[in-house]
Amino acid sequence: MRYFLNTLRTHWWAGVLAGLLAGVALGYVAAHYGLAENAARDHDLGKRLQAELTQRQSDLDAAQVSVDTLQGKLAVEEGTRKSLEATLRATQQDLGRARDQLAFYNQLLPPGPNGSISIRALDVERHGATLHYKVLLMRNAPGDDTFNGYMEFVANGSAGGKSTKIRLEPAMAEGVVPAGGKVNVAKLALDFDQFQRGEGVLSVPPGFVAKTITLNILEGKVVRVSRTVNLLPAY
Repeated sequence: MRYFLNTLRTHWWAGVLAGLLAGVALGYVAAHYGLAENAARDHDLGKRLQAELTQRQSDLDAAQVSVDTLQGKLAVEEGTRKSLEATLRATQQDLGRARDQLAFYNQLLPPGPNGSISIRALDVERHGATLHYKVLLMRNAPGDDTFNGYMEFVANGSAGGKSTKIRLEPAMAEGVVPAGGKVNVAKLALDFDQFQRGEGVLSVPPGFVAKTITLNILEGKVVRVSRTVNLLPAY
């Protein structure tokens, strides 16, 4: 009887031990498969996060390019604005000087009768085979009415030992001959309302020595005003 009980106890403990071992084995297998599933899930999550990070970095790079482009445009616009402001200031200063000069000339020579034209200043200088001139014209006329005419330069001097008078033409580029040998009136044309400043170069024929220059202001074929200046001797 005692032997039977001992055998029964041995079998019972063996069954308990076998059950425990089976439970441990099942737990290990379940844990193994659980870990593998978690690892796969973590791998997929990592791939998605990496893809999202790459996309965010791409969006950030594109935004930075846009910011750099806008900053470049703003810098160009700022430079353009400053350049325009500087040009405007310079133009205003030039206009102010022109007004001061006009007021100065007005004080020196008061305007003539209404509608009259006056040669307020005329300067002619020798420059080699040419004459350089500067002229200031004024007109006392109200409203927007303009004067349309042209300038005519006449030189008194000598050629071949004889006194002569010739009409001077605007200087042409070397080798260029005026069409038909006529004066280029377009270069001497006038179109202004109150005042006009002009300057240019006149050609002198070879062998001719000019002594005086007369400027005629013509409207059509009518001489409205004239002025004569003496030339300094050529050295």
